[in-house]
Amino acid sequence: MYKTVLVPVDGSPMATRALDVASEMCRLFGARLITLCVYRHHSPLEASLSMVRVKQAAERPDDSLKTYASEIAAAAKARALDSGVEDVTAYAKRGQPSRAIVAFARQHECDLVVLGARGNGDIEGFLLGSVSHKVASLAPQHCLIVR
Repeated sequence: MYKTVLVPVDGSPMATRALDVASEMCRLFGARLITLCVYRHHSPLEASLSMVRVKQAAERPDDSLKTYASEIAAAAKARALDSGVEDVTAYAKRGQPSRAIVAFARQHECDLVVLGARGNGDIEGFLLGSVSHKVASLAPQHCLIVR
């Protein structure tokens, strides 16, 4: 039924639950699984106020965030492989999460997007709506929101 399933991950327990559901679906359908961790770009002002502290003076906050996002996506890939999914790919992308997820799903021709109901979002998510809600509203693909 599904050939390519996208699971956006952020390291939260809900994202891990979504990953487990997607992994089971991929095993059943013989589908390809893609994990994606989206990190937000920091403007110079935001970078100066960032809670991310760099390891070296030459490293920018965006570089630290990309490394962290890559680690989250890789850990999700390893979990999916351990659960028996045979074809798994991991990506880290910069951007506004809901828009980046929808664009990525379209670009990679994903049939299904599986998301956790709530992730590690900031206060904006509480005020303006969650990433999962925005993706479900914007994506042309089927979306499964896991609680």
